[in-house]
Amino acid sequence: MDNYAYLNARVSILASNLLSETELTNLLEQDSFSLQNDELDKLLNDDKVSSNLIEQAWLMRTLADFQVLLRPLSMIERNLLLYWFRKCDIANLKAIVRGKIAGLDIEAISQQLLDLGPLTALPIEQLLHSEDVGELLRRLEHSPYSNIARQTRRVFEKEHQLYSLDAAIDRHYMLGFIRHIMALDAVQRRHILPLVSIFVDRFNLLWLLRYRFAYNLSAAETYYLLIPTPFRLNRTLLQKLVELDSLTEVLEHLPEPFYSLLSEVETTFVIDQKLIKEVHKVAEVTLKLHSFTLAKVFAYILLRETEMRRVMAILKGKRLNLNKDIILKAAEYSM
Repeated sequence: MDNYAYLNARVSILASNLLSETELTNLLEQDSFSLQNDELDKLLNDDKVSSNLIEQAWLMRTLADFQVLLRPLSMIERNLLLYWFRKCDIANLKAIVRGKIAGLDIEAISQQLLDLGPLTALPIEQLLHSEDVGELLRRLEHSPYSNIARQTRRVFEKEHQLYSLDAAIDRHYMLGFIRHIMALDAVQRRHILPLVSIFVDRFNLLWLLRYRFAYNLSAAETYYLLIPTPFRLNRTLLQKLVELDSLTEVLEHLPEPFYSLLSEVETTFVIDQKLIKEVHKVAEVTLKLHSFTLAKVFAYILLRETEMRRVMAILKGKRLNLNKDIILKAAEYSM
């Protein structure tokens, strides 16, 4: 309990620095950015600094806080959060794959990557110097991402489609995340599942709608790319939903709270917006109500990442001299 008391105090202190909705909106009206962090404020207010460098600095700041939060955790809990931040590796992997498919040179691809230093588990240099995607995936098999590499290589050899590669990488990452969630003890799992379930169900619903009605994949192909979970959109329900013939039909067959939330929506874009807001709401409730649990840490991390994306959207919009309403919509979507 002493460890969790420390953890609760640290998260509460960090969470107190999160920007409110009013503070985020006020960034549009201010001549300069002020986030109470001298290093970030200096970068945000220097028009000569690229947004990539700012995102890199922000990520390093987040990871520094994250490493402090790891200290009092058990091995299983620590492994879960470490795995969560592997999504930075996943983002780099996908950037390299896209670059190879697009025929970009090594320097052009490197400029798109996050510098994770010793936190990365990817053999970055080997992947960058691979001649093609096939060789890249074979080299990846000799890394901690060997399972993702094998599964993704089978998909690539069969279809040679970028969206299929993206889907395979994301799917296997999320499967690993769920395995880490299920490895928690019963108490920690009970507290964190409401947030994790809405988070994962959002992915499944969006992927289902896009694969079926934007990419026109078959029901079987779509189901194969989804994440089997025990949550509201469980594997039995997903099997039924992929057989339906339109977005409207899918929404009509959703369980609560998704049916009430999405019943009158007509586009995948708006569905995504509503689901993002719902995830954000559950994260805020989790952060406020839970003490001495891993759920509080995970909620804080999600909200911190959301804040970063929204501030970066505002920064880019202001640099482009966009209309304030457009910037606000972009910031909202970036959540």
